[in-house]
Amino acid sequence: MKSPWAMIVRASVAFDRWVRDPVDPRPLAWFRCWLGLLSLVNLWLLWPDMVMWLGNEGVLPPEVHRETVGGTRISVFMLTGYSDLAIGLIRCLGLAGGLGLVLGVFPRCAAACVWLAAVSYSWRNMDILHSGDNLIRIGAFFLIFARSGEALSLPRAVSRRLFPQAAVDPVALYQPVPAWPQRILQLQLCILYLAAGVWKLMGPTWRNGTAVGMVLQLGEFQRFPIPEFFLTPIMSQVFTYGTLAFELGFPVLIWFPRLRLPVLVAGLAFHAGLDWVMNVQLFQWLITAYYLLWLKPRRS
Repeated sequence: MKSPWAMIVRASVAFDRWVRDPVDPRPLAWFRCWLGLLSLVNLWLLWPDMVMWLGNEGVLPPEVHRETVGGTRISVFMLTGYSDLAIGLIRCLGLAGGLGLVLGVFPRCAAACVWLAAVSYSWRNMDILHSGDNLIRIGAFFLIFARSGEALSLPRAVSRRLFPQAAVDPVALYQPVPAWPQRILQLQLCILYLAAGVWKLMGPTWRNGTAVGMVLQLGEFQRFPIPEFFLTPIMSQVFTYGTLAFELGFPVLIWFPRLRLPVLVAGLAFHAGLDWVMNVQLFQWLITAYYLLWLKPRRS
């Protein structure tokens, strides 16, 4: 029987190899494209009301903002101060960055633009956030350091068009890329679920099975109608304990290759159900971008 020390060393070596060994570039490219598209949708939803949410004459004037948000943060407001000029810069950064991520054009610069736009409007008015903004900021930040343009990018498509002889070589088509940005984002998803599950366990309504039933009664969060039997005490317990089981089980089960696809499918069903019954903007959609990082592409 192996000693605990030997098992720890073996696990450490395996983790180091998991982080350091190069990976197929396609999962990161899928993540980049989907995150970029959703960041554009998020920008489109914010666009008409940005003056109201972020402007000097809006719902959060500079003097009120100074009292409620202490300190500062890297943002376009460091350059413009409390000025409506920042709104134009946020729009330009978000639009250029989102398009760059979708098309794979200067993806590192595009990711930096999306990240800067997101941290800017998040700092200026935290009341407009829907948690998916955190996923945009985190994803865009680590894409700054990732080689995410090695697949599904416009420049590479043009290059293959101009040099078709390189397109027939699978090795030249998908060169492995450093794994660590993808690994950090995968760990981020696990931490997200684990933290959400632990925080829920601290609430008495989650422990007694009434939490989901209470949430479904909140009219301001309702999106589409649901069957009446979903509002019964029994179904409330099923959904409440099912949510806890999924959020606490995902960070463990996702590491087993044979269980990975069923876990991801269960997660898609879970978030699709939440998106149907609750209006929480794009959070459910944005989290699916992180699911793409767990997929294993077929070999070319």
